[in-house]
Amino acid sequence: MVATLPSTLALATSLSRALAQSSSSSSIEPTQLCPTSLLPQETLNTCLEWETTKTTQYNCTHDDYLATFTPGQYEGAVANYLSFNTAQSTGHFVERAKLFEDCTGGKIIFSEAQDIAEDPINDIGSASAVGTELYDAYLMIYSFTSEASSLGLLETLNDRISQSNTLLKYEDMFPKVRSMGEYRKDGKTNIDLLMADGDFFVPIIRIDLLERDGLPLPHTWEDLVELGKF
Repeated sequence: MVATLPSTLALATSLSRALAQSSSSSSIEPTQLCPTSLLPQETLNTCLEWETTKTTQYNCTHDDYLATFTPGQYEGAVANYLSFNTAQSTGHFVERAKLFEDCTGGKIIFSEAQDIAEDPINDIGSASAVGTELYDAYLMIYSFTSEASSLGLLETLNDRISQSNTLLKYEDMFPKVRSMGEYRKDGKTNIDLLMADGDFFVPIIRIDLLERDGLPLPHTWEDLVELGKF
C-alpha cells in the first residue's frame, strides 16, 4: 500500500491519487490560475501570458485525472517515495509518476528499500524512536503500520479520497482489501493507506465440480480432508 507522512509537500499528498489513477470520466474542472473577474487588466494579461506558456510546456491531456491539474502546478516540487522491488511489484507507478511530472512539473523520486517491513518504519518513527523522515510516501506492509497510525504519524486520507472519489471510486475496492488500510481511532475510521494489492489467502470451492460429482459442500476441516481424497 501507499502511505504518506502528514505536513509534506502538496505534491506528496497527491501521490497516492496520481499513482492509483482511474480511467473513469470526471466533471471536475482544472484550477483557474488567472481569475478574470478579480485581477486588474495589466496583471491579468501577464498572468494569461504565463499560463499560456505553462500550458504549452506541460501536458495534462493524458487522462481525465491529470486534466484536473493546472499545467506546471507543482513545478520545482520534489517528493521522495520509498518503494520496494519496484520493477516487479509496481512498475506502473513509475510510468504514472512520469505522466504526473509531464503534467505538473512535480518530480517523484523513487528509492528502493532493502527491507519492506523495517525500512519504512525506521523512516516514519515509532513510540520508542524518532524516524529519519527522509521520505514523503512509502510502499509498505499494512500489518506493520498500526503503531504509526495510532501515533498519528501517517496522513489520514479521508478528505482527499472524498474530494477525488469521482475518479478513485474507493467504494469499488473489495471490502476486505479496503479495510486493510483503515484504522479505527477516537470513534472514527481513518483511511491511512491505499492498498496497492490484496495479498491475502482464502479457501475457494468449485461448486460446479461438487454438483457434477454429487458431493456435499464441506463444512469442517475433516470434510475438507475427505474431499481432498476424492
